[in-house]
Amino acid sequence: MSTPVFLLSGASFLAGEALDKIRVEEKTDHLSEAGFDSGVEPAALMSALDTPSLLGGRRMVVVHDAHELKKDHLEALDRYFASPSPYSVLVLIASGRNSKLEKAVQNAGAVITLDPPKGRGLATWIRQRGNEQRLKFDDRGAWALIDAVGTELRDLDGAISQLATQFGPAARIGAPEVRQAFTRLADERVFAFTDAVGERKLPAAMGLLRRLLEQGDEPLVVLASLNNQVRRMLRARRYADQSAKAVGEAMGMPAWRAERLQKQARSYREEELVSALALLATLDVEMKKGEIQSLPGAIEAAVAQIISGATPARMF
Repeated sequence: MSTPVFLLSGASFLAGEALDKIRVEEKTDHLSEAGFDSGVEPAALMSALDTPSLLGGRRMVVVHDAHELKKDHLEALDRYFASPSPYSVLVLIASGRNSKLEKAVQNAGAVITLDPPKGRGLATWIRQRGNEQRLKFDDRGAWALIDAVGTELRDLDGAISQLATQFGPAARIGAPEVRQAFTRLADERVFAFTDAVGERKLPAAMGLLRRLLEQGDEPLVVLASLNNQVRRMLRARRYADQSAKAVGEAMGMPAWRAERLQKQARSYREEELVSALALLATLDVEMKKGEIQSLPGAIEAAVAQIISGATPARMF
């Protein structure tokens, strides 16, 4: 029996893949597919659902940003779910939560939660995607790819395809292969800079920061990476005096990464990390408002303050 409605809730990349799977399983006609956003008029949505495909097969109707649907949409959907069209399949794609919508869909169809993998789960996801392209990632290779490319699934998937093209089928992918494929990212990657901040190595941090900015990295992106590093250290700080294993279990990291983060977290007092986050939040706001004349200079001043542990009223 066909399912009349699906709610895909979570990561957009995973939702796109789930949508393709539904197209195949429900045998929909791609030429008659209709797409809307959350601003669609309820009457227009109902009309699309009640209109059969002229070419046979079921008609797919997709609503993006479905978590933003309003009361009148939900009321119209409730009436529709009581007697759904046999000619259509409705797919609601949501990146946020809408409890009333979820409840309605649970009673009429299927709610599919698509949470993006994190920590060890993300490294496992990379290895699985690599297997699909006949690549054999080892643990360090998977984590090196995360360090080089980031945690966005779409970017990681593209990077895996690039590795498959460069190294061919049955290739084994470790950290050296990732560095070879993503030379610029590997040589001047932002995590080397944030590691230097974590280890309180001021000259190294300043040198890496300047090279990142010189090669065109956006100051706001660099600032966000620094902010993420400080947050990681603050989260790890409460476990850092126990053991690297405790840090790894709390943060979802393999032992070799947890050891590095433990060392970094222990080099700062908790109050220093809290002050650093406040400083970075203020800098972020002022940068976005355009109130800072020299963005590189402001970030350099913030890095110097964080590493030194100084707390002047203002440095940028």
